[in-house]
Amino acid sequence: MLLHRVLTALVGVPVVLACIWLGAPWITILAAVAAVIGVREAYRLYPANRDRMAEGDDSPDTPLPVLLGGVWAVALVLAGELAVRPQDFGWAVLGICMAGAVAAGLWMIAAWHGQRPIAAAGYLIVSPVYIGGALAAATALRGIDGLPRLWRAKVDDPAPPLSRPPLIEDDGLGEAFETAYAAPGAAEGVWALPDIIGSDFARELTVLTETGCWWLLLAILTVYAADTGAYMVGRLFGRHRMAPGISPGKTWEGTAGGMLAAAIAAVVVGVLFPLRLEIWHLAMIGVILGAVSPIGDLAESKIKRLADAKDSGNLFPGHGGMLDRLDSLLPSLIAVYVLAAVSTP
Repeated sequence: MLLHRVLTALVGVPVVLACIWLGAPWITILAAVAAVIGVREAYRLYPANRDRMAEGDDSPDTPLPVLLGGVWAVALVLAGELAVRPQDFGWAVLGICMAGAVAAGLWMIAAWHGQRPIAAAGYLIVSPVYIGGALAAATALRGIDGLPRLWRAKVDDPAPPLSRPPLIEDDGLGEAFETAYAAPGAAEGVWALPDIIGSDFARELTVLTETGCWWLLLAILTVYAADTGAYMVGRLFGRHRMAPGISPGKTWEGTAGGMLAAAIAAVVVGVLFPLRLEIWHLAMIGVILGAVSPIGDLAESKIKRLADAKDSGNLFPGHGGMLDRLDSLLPSLIAVYVLAAVSTP
């Protein structure tokens, strides 16, 4: 089991990091595939499937239309990729969700013949909105560009220009970096690499990829640091269970440890990546993610308990299904996108 987990991680982690670094269309394809698989797994966890699965019927077909949910989720992911501004993203998500809700309602009227139609409609609608919306936030987050608002006043200040290395193209980002970095008092926010490695390397790093790459890496690395910290602290010091009826292994001590680990990880990532945020801003982002990520974990655990399932699927050997890998990350992606959207021009 441990060998399977390690091998899966050795293959999966480089693929994810490469897609994040390369950006569109690779990050969009990855998010769309994950959204479709996640929606399919969520529909399979609908309680109406328990009897069929218990009888040995492991057909991928479910009472809920995977095609409708998958198209809905992919449309949200594409909206995240194509939206230029957060306002555009918001309007696109609203329009897609309204159209999807109408389609889901028509399907329920025409094709649903089971019991508990409200519960079925909930699974039918919430799954693509939540899974697709969170992964759409990831693609939209990857596309966020521009300097943090903390830099704006510095960019407007007069300052002697720095010589631009040949790698920097005339796209405005390099000039903005140079002006902000050279401006008097431009020490707001932290970024250690210019001092550790040199400002020339730092300038080149800013144009190798967009700001959204660093935000997305901040989200992912911080969430997994929170998961690791919560697990370790919970195993060592956990005494008070958080939700014994949903996830008996989760404790309040573990959650506190996860929040602390997330705060530390966010600060470290923010210091190493060109986000130029204050230390306390990074720590607060870590605390927020440390508090938000268990919500996604608990939500998936509750759904799996309703379905009497140990894992959402068996896509990843030793790790379970797609939702088992994304449970903590989904709400965190939404939170980080909101934070990034309000902190960048």
